[in-house]
Amino acid sequence: MFAKKWPLTLIVAFACLGLLLSLQFKTHQAMADDLNYQSNETLAAIAKNLTTKYYQLIQEVWDLRTQLKLLQQSADQNKTALEAMSREQQKLNTALGTVPVEGPGITVTIPENDQNYFGYQDIVDIINELWNSGAEAVCVNGFRITNSTSIMPDSEYIAVLINGVRISYPYTIKAIGEPNSLDKGISIPFGIVDNLKTLFKIPILIEQEENLKLPSASTPNFNYTQTTVEKAVE
Repeated sequence: MFAKKWPLTLIVAFACLGLLLSLQFKTHQAMADDLNYQSNETLAAIAKNLTTKYYQLIQEVWDLRTQLKLLQQSADQNKTALEAMSREQQKLNTALGTVPVEGPGITVTIPENDQNYFGYQDIVDIINELWNSGAEAVCVNGFRITNSTSIMPDSEYIAVLINGVRISYPYTIKAIGEPNSLDKGISIPFGIVDNLKTLFKIPILIEQEENLKLPSASTPNFNYTQTTVEKAVE
């Protein structure tokens, strides 16, 4: 009977021994992980490594902040440049007459007169006076005036043609700009309007307007003109 219990006793003993060895290994592992049981040399190495990583992280933070600041500056510069380009584009579109515009200004109305003296050159002269007085946009009888606008007499020198289209009385010239400056500029003594009123008794009417709406001009056709790229002079 004692012989039968012996293998069982050995099995239990070995099992307990294995359990004790496992617990001892885990204890040693925990002690190895615990800084309290590390040597001074090991602790110094760990501290040095942590310090190095700390300063590396600080440097990375500063690098990221610098990159962020540069990106923000670049974004601000791009935004400023884009806004400047947009303003210049608006000015260019206004000068070319490719967009409708509105603003304060004056209206010059030339009614039909008995002498029928008023002609195309008078319209041109009035327009030039308005430009010289600070007009930013001008139209005549609904035609926006640009550098490509044609103002000519008809074959009998009776009617006025704008871009080949005949216009008739009353001739209405609208100009956007500072109303007082435009009014004074167009009404100067011995100027075109003063001469037409005084010498030829043409009842020209000038009215200051709080808001005028001018249409866009038709886009000119370029059949022969091509852009060129100039070579840099070495």
